[in-house]
Amino acid sequence: MFRSVSISRSSTGTRRSGRGFTLAEILVTLAIIAVMAAVLLPALNQQIAKGDTGRLASDLTNIQSAAQAFVSDVHRYPAHLSQLTTAVGTDGLNATGTTTAIPAALLSKWKGPYLSRDVSTTGGGGSILPDFYAVSSSLTVAVSSSSASSDFASLEAVLDEGSTGATSSTGAVRMSGSNMVLFLALPIQ
Repeated sequence: MFRSVSISRSSTGTRRSGRGFTLAEILVTLAIIAVMAAVLLPALNQQIAKGDTGRLASDLTNIQSAAQAFVSDVHRYPAHLSQLTTAVGTDGLNATGTTTAIPAALLSKWKGPYLSRDVSTTGGGGSILPDFYAVSSSLTVAVSSSSASSDFASLEAVLDEGSTGATSSTGAVRMSGSNMVLFLALPIQ
């Protein structure tokens, strides 16, 4: 039940108990922790990056749904991201993709906000640009990022489930230059 501890005298005459850790035991423990950290950190960073892509894909589909609701209510396409979160301004995109005035009768039909939170920043250090564009007869959301080319393949796999080549010109996700990803959210009719 009780453990016996031997107490011995060192050469200086003080008493020393057998409790505590030796320097070798502490160094071995630190080495094991360092090896575990070296193995786990890359996997952790990869999972965090997957979460960034997932969040961006979710934000883009939320913008797509919000734009569809906006078009259903106002009968015009939004020209700016802010039109989905705050009361609509006086301009929108028409069927040709040019900015036109929204008649007052249609402005009163705005039933937003269509987005419940700010989606202008992405998890990967990029940002969703505040203006919408007309590309290939579609309402287009642009995402700028310094690592757009590396994010493109994973984003295209999530949203398009298509080819992951960096030169894709089909599907809803397209590369534009070296630091811009375009998401074709809605066809402009």
